[in-house]
Amino acid sequence: MSSKQQILRTHKNYQAWLDSLKELTPEQAMSPYQQGKWSPNEIVMHLAEWDRFTSEDRLPNMKEGAKLERFPAFEEFNSKAAARAAEQTFEETIAYAKIERQRITQKLEVVDESEWNKEFQIGDHTLSIMSYFTDFWEHDEHHKRQIERVRNS
Repeated sequence: MSSKQQILRTHKNYQAWLDSLKELTPEQAMSPYQQGKWSPNEIVMHLAEWDRFTSEDRLPNMKEGAKLERFPAFEEFNSKAAARAAEQTFEETIAYAKIERQRITQKLEVVDESEWNKEFQIGDHTLSIMSYFTDFWEHDEHHKRQIERVRNS
């Protein structure tokens, strides 16, 4: 990933991919991609909750020289997301995920390109908006592959 436009394109592609998940049967949407792992519903909610966190707690503070707190405890954060997924339909999860990704996309669209490579800290890690969202894209791709295993089974 090397530009703001590429990152924005990955977000738009992600939203189109979310729409494609409506093809999954209810059984597929609630079936783990592997024994003991998450279902597509839980995975999409996991991604949506990280989008929400990023939109609310990270993006507004990604300024040159900023020192942001470490990431929240992953296990607890992810468990809460999985529990939330269990309380709603896959369609509701997809709709929520689309809204959360749109929020990030809208915020990123107005960040001047000159800000994208300025460095800030998260815990002990030095990042930029560009590196953060490149990692974000890789995280999306990892989970998309898991869901595609369910779709293709």
